[in-house]
Order: sequence, then structure tokens, then C-alpha cells
Amino acid sequence: MLFLWFFIVSSTSCDILGTLAGNKQPDKNPNVLDVPCGPIRGNIYTFGTKIVDGYLGIPFAKPPVGDLKFKKPVPFDKWTEPRDCYDYGPGCPQTGQFAGLTATKTCPFAENNCLTLNVFAPRWKSDEFPNGLPVLVYIYGGGFEIGYTSYMDGYAMTGNIPQYDIVVVTMNYRLGPLGFLTVADGLATGNYGLWDQTMALQWVQDNIAAFGGDPNKVTLSGTSAGSASTDFLSLSPHANSKSKEASKQTFFPILALFQRSISMSGTAFCNFAIRPQRVESAVGLEYAQLHGYTGNDSKSLLQWYLDQDVSVFKDATGYKYKEAGVVPFVPNFDGDFFPEPFDILRKKAPTREAMVTVTEMESVGMIIYNKLFVDPYNNFEGFINETYGTDVTDYYAAVVKNLTSFYLGDVSPLDKNKTNYRVVNYVSDSVFNSGTLDAVRSYAKYGNKVYLGSFNYFNKASTDLSDIMQPFKAASHSTDFKYYFGSGVMTGFKPNDEEKKVMGIVQNLMANFVKYGVDPNGKNATKAWKPYSLNQPLKYYQIDYPSSQMADNFQDGRIAIYDIINKNSKKYQEIVYGGKLTKSVKFNRNSTG
Repeated sequence: MLFLWFFIVSSTSCDILGTLAGNKQPDKNPNVLDVPCGPIRGNIYTFGTKIVDGYLGIPFAKPPVGDLKFKKPVPFDKWTEPRDCYDYGPGCPQTGQFAGLTATKTCPFAENNCLTLNVFAPRWKSDEFPNGLPVLVYIYGGGFEIGYTSYMDGYAMTGNIPQYDIVVVTMNYRLGPLGFLTVADGLATGNYGLWDQTMALQWVQDNIAAFGGDPNKVTLSGTSAGSASTDFLSLSPHANSKSKEASKQTFFPILALFQRSISMSGTAFCNFAIRPQRVESAVGLEYAQLHGYTGNDSKSLLQWYLDQDVSVFKDATGYKYKEAGVVPFVPNFDGDFFPEPFDILRKKAPTREAMVTVTEMESVGMIIYNKLFVDPYNNFEGFINETYGTDVTDYYAAVVKNLTSFYLGDVSPLDKNKTNYRVVNYVSDSVFNSGTLDAVRSYAKYGNKVYLGSFNYFNKASTDLSDIMQPFKAASHSTDFKYYFGSGVMTGFKPNDEEKKVMGIVQNLMANFVKYGVDPNGKNATKAWKPYSLNQPLKYYQIDYPSSQMADNFQDGRIAIYDIINKNSKKYQEIVYGGKLTKSVKFNRNSTG
């Protein structure tokens, strides 16, 4: 499956992380911090004369069990006795074919108390931000199937972005069927994971000032599925309004739960990230039938899910559904979290600054694990079928014909290198790049200042097996993550001198954007990362070493064919514009790069 590479590199083992961080453990602070949610104690992370306080496993929602299972989250009750927040809370149950990758002895997973978050707060003050430090809220990826906050080592987290005068918050959210089950007749409407994320953001608004953070300077960010989630929340009106309690805390209340966003390798417009509700309901039914369900009505289907032990959802069945996609359970266009089509939601949403990036060749690291890659030329339709199908377009045969011609029309089946290159481009474009450009254009269309970038750095001297196995030496899906958040965050990442310089480059980009919302290179930068313009629709910023620069022709102009496909996509037209297809549009071949 396409997402295996991301799961391997991003959902790392806590057992391994302990050794990567040099087994350095924080000191426990016996002092109590008074927070609106309740008094807490946390850890002390020391860096010379600087201290970052870390508070782990803070509950923000009640356990999603019993009557709260397959329901929107309910805020956790306030407490009066000090709560020890020295350790990460358990991750939400891991699901799907990759759940085994995250199974460790030191990273427990539990359904009954997984909705927790973590705050990493610099203890020092900043004259530049007298009302509190800017806040970065990060959402992990994992294809909406796996992921948890404790894979990000505390010393690694506190030793990087917080050093730039930024409070960092990470959160758990429900995954797989527990987070996204959709059952027909309104019995289960899905998107519970997105509601969890929204509640965590509301918690930030209500409580972050106690940690020295400014609730009016919040940037939401994420990678892969977390990146798509970031974009989803930028659209939903439920993330664009504060509670009355939060509004009382600010003299000039800003309505949105966050003011800026950073999406890295995923947007709301990406094919992997969302389905129409009826289609997601069909997937939920098929999943149950594959696991023994024999009923024939929605009520019994929901009861079947309620009766299952979470171990059933860890079954490594792979993707066996007639609907297009790469994982079974994803967000759906529900009419509630997304009450209107995306184009209307973007128009109505508060104006934001957004930073949106991909990597140079998104799929080059993951595609080698796809069984279709054994013979990519003859299996090319199989790759297309993972993204497009009769549930996506009424013109499936035409889509297959034209995409095959576009990517492989001038390629000999004997030319394996060129075939591999084109197939990698197709998977990168169809899963990530086309949706990324769609999101950027949507932002720009309605007056948002958005920065489009591509992370192109690749360590050619790398001895990591995953890098060696890549058919082409280029930055791939989520390999930028370790540079943003630092050594010790990811398994096996021991940066050399050059990579440490790359870390400095990208962390400066992120920190400047979080703090100022302008050119991520900084206020007085000599090289500018210019905002995206619809007048120069393929211009973007290449992030690389030793130099980064503005460049032309994003992804070699290949995304043009997806504009045509989307005009023929009933899924795209319904979710983005709320419309129906009227006619087929003729395809034309353009450069494939």
C-alpha cells in the first residue's frame, strides 16, 4: 500500500527513541501550575541556562467509550487536585494493516483514556511577545489509521522549535473506525477524529495563556494525514469560532481557533483524505462484512461495531474494497463538520496565512513497498485504480486511457528506469501534488496569503537502508519531518554536519512563519519566499541546501491534467463545489517531466 513508507519512518518505536535521546530523562517539577482546566505538575527539560517545561498526558476530552463511542468528544471535567503530567498518555488504538508497526511495550494504547495532549513551554519571557509566546499545534500523520504523540521524544521536541520562543502543543486523536466510522441513516456520522482535533484546539484557547502562550497567535500544523487535517480545520466553521469562555480572555477576541496553518504533504483536496459520506458508509459496511458481519440494516451494523473488541480493528486485512482509496476509514463530507462545499467554506472562512509544502518526489520512498511496483508498466492501471474508480468518476475508462497516455505514452516497457520515474510521478501527483496545488489556489482565490514550497533536500551520503532502497535519490513523503523537529524524533536519524545546517534552515522557516506570518525567511531576508499568485500559478519555493530559491513550473507542469480529471470527477465536484457533472472534457497530453 502507498502509505507504508510514511508509517515506517513516522510512527517510530518508543523503545528505540529512548536510546536516540541518549536516555536523557527530564527532571520532575514538584511545583504546581494553575491552569483553568485544573492544577498540574510537569517535567523540566534543561538546555544550559534555558529551561522548557513539558506537561504530558493532559486530558482534554472524556474517554470515548460506552455511550461516547462513535460520538463527538465531550470536554474533560475540570479537576481541583494537582494532576501529575510527567508521562505521555496512551495513544488511541492503532488500526488497519500497519497497526503492528507501532506495537511497543513502552507505548501503551488504550481506548478509554487516549484523548490527551502535551504542552512544551519555554520558561523564559520574550520582549518581542509581551502578550505571550506564539503557539504551534502539531497533528501527527499516519493515514488516519495509526499515530500517537509519544513517538516524539520530549527532549527532541523541547530542544528544537521551542528554542525559537514558541510554545508547542501535540495531541492524540481517534483513528480508523473508532475515529471515522460512518454508518448510513445518520447512525454514525464519522469525523470523530476531526472533532477531537477541534476540541484540542478549543482547549488551547481556554488554557494556553497559563503556559505563557498567546491564544491569538496559534499556528496549526501537521504532516500527511495531519497535514490534511490541518487544512480540514481551516475550512470547518467549527474550528473558526471560539467558545464564550475563550472569547472573554481576550480584549479583542479573534474568532478562529487558529490564525495560521502549515500543511506538509497533504491537504483537504488530496484524494486520499476524504470521501463523500455515502461512499464512506459503503466502506464501513464492506469492512464489517470482511470481518464476519452478516446483518442487513444500519442499526445492526452499528451494534456490530459497538460489540467489537478493538483488536478486531488491528486485523491486517489490507485494502480490499471496491471504492478507490488507500485506507478504509477517512474523513467524510458529512454536512456537519463540513456543512457546505469546500469552495464556499473557504470563501466564508477567516483570512489566514498558510504555508503549504510537498517533497520533491512524494512517493519515491513508499512505492517500493507496493506489490504493483514489481511490474509498474503493466500494472499501471492498478495504480490508477487506487486513486480513481467508479465511485470517483463516471469516466473511469477515459481516465485510465488518458493517464496512461500522459505518463507512459512515450515510454518503452523495456525502459525500466524511465517507467519507474513516470510511475513515481503519477503516484506523487495523484495522491499529493494535485491536491496540494488545488488547496493553494483555493487559498489565493479568496485573498489568503499562502506560501507554496517543495522540500528538495536529500542526503546523498545517507547510509539509511530506506534511502538506499529508493529508486531515485530525492526527498520523499515525510522525510522533511525530522529536519523540522530534530534528532531523536525519528528512528535512526543521526544528523551529520550538513543535515544540522538543513535543520537550522527549515526550523527558521517554520519559526518565522509561526511568529510573524510573513515571508518564512524572516522580516529582513535577502532571499524572499514570495506568496503564491494566481498570476504565476506554478511558481513556488524550493527548500534545499546549500541554497533555497523561488522556482518556476511546480512539478514540471504535470498537474494540468488533474484540472481536467477533476472536471470529470463526481467526487471532486460534489465535495468542492456541490455540483454535478454535465459533460466529459477532452484530455490533452502535456509534459510529464
